Amino acid sequence: MLKNDHFSRSQMDGDDKIAAMDILRKELNSIYAAQELDKEQPDPEQLKLARCWVDALTRISQGCTVITDAASDTGYLQGGTLAALLGLTTESTLCRKLDSSDEDIIYNRLHPEDLVEKRMLEYAFFRYVHPLSAAEKMNFKAACRIRIKDKDGRYRYIDNSTQILCPSSAGKIWLILCCYHLSADQSPATGIAPRIVDTATGRVRTFRFFDRKRRILSEREKEILRLIKCGKGSKQIADSLSISVNTVSRHRQNILMKLSVSNSVEAVSAATEMGLL
Repeated sequence: MLKNDHFSRSQMDGDDKIAAMDILRKELNSIYAAQELDKEQPDPEQLKLARCWVDALTRISQGCTVITDAASDTGYLQGGTLAALLGLTTESTLCRKLDSSDEDIIYNRLHPEDLVEKRMLEYAFFRYVHPLSAAEKMNFKAACRIRIKDKDGRYRYIDNSTQILCPSSAGKIWLILCCYHLSADQSPATGIAPRIVDTATGRVRTFRFFDRKRRILSEREKEILRLIKCGKGSKQIADSLSISVNTVSRHRQNILMKLSVSNSVEAVSAATEMGLL
């Protein structure tokens, strides 16, 4: 879906709906699978040490951090005062093991438009660092500014970064660190300001995902969704667009697959909230 850019509910209404919009998860999972970490035996002591590092970082920054263990498809969420502000906990600190490599507990609170761009940035980042050496992998960081709902349902601007915390012994992507901090700038902005930073050279690569986001759905698929939104059935849509009902059905299935939703109602809602219509 994307071309790589090389250098040179209990907690929030609509959680399930937004999670269903996580349209690039399959692509990201394919990158994780390509690491073939099942052929290695990552050192559990290294994970324990990394968790200690991140615990100290979180206590100092009072933000939220997630360590993703790509080998076991698990995550470790830690949070300070930001976690309480976002409604992730009622305590002053948070420490939780996640059942998957995705921090859905946070992503479910992301503004739908920002979730799409953040996923696009992650995909570009992991594709870029994948072929690099172990040492080179650790030089790069993906950064952006995203909107996340707080405990009162108000969107807050959060500075976010993603980097490789520790490669495997074979130099593959293993432990990934994702950091969230309350942005000092809470003024409204368009987009998430996505970029990849080379911390060794200071070089910054910026991205504009507007056109890519528009291409998630074809113009024909958007036409069909708009007609569905107006209450039209497949036969009416086929007549309106001068295409067969079978063609409409095929487009419908493609739309559901692209948006990772299970029905047309969810597809209309997802496309609208993601700004695709």
